[in-house]
Amino acid sequence: MKSQRLTLLISPEDKRHFKSLADDRGVTMSELVRQAVHAYGVTSIDDPRELATLTAELRQAMPSMRKSLRSANAAVERALASIASRRVKR
Repeated sequence: MKSQRLTLLISPEDKRHFKSLADDRGVTMSELVRQAVHAYGVTSIDDPRELATLTAELRQAMPSMRKSLRSANAAVERALASIASRRVKR
């Protein structure tokens, strides 16, 4: 298969980091990027979009989840206090 060129624009800091990682592994930066993409395991563009959608939904649900947890914790604390006070009365 004939190779084709892909140009990526990255910050100088990222370039230094990629170069260091590639040197540590004894590969070129191009090979490092190929290995990283392969290891990432994305088989289609839909995978990251689905993950982004799920992440957004989770972020929206978190305030309600936190409120529910606080309410449940308060209920447990009240129940434990009630149990403790019954033991003292005996």
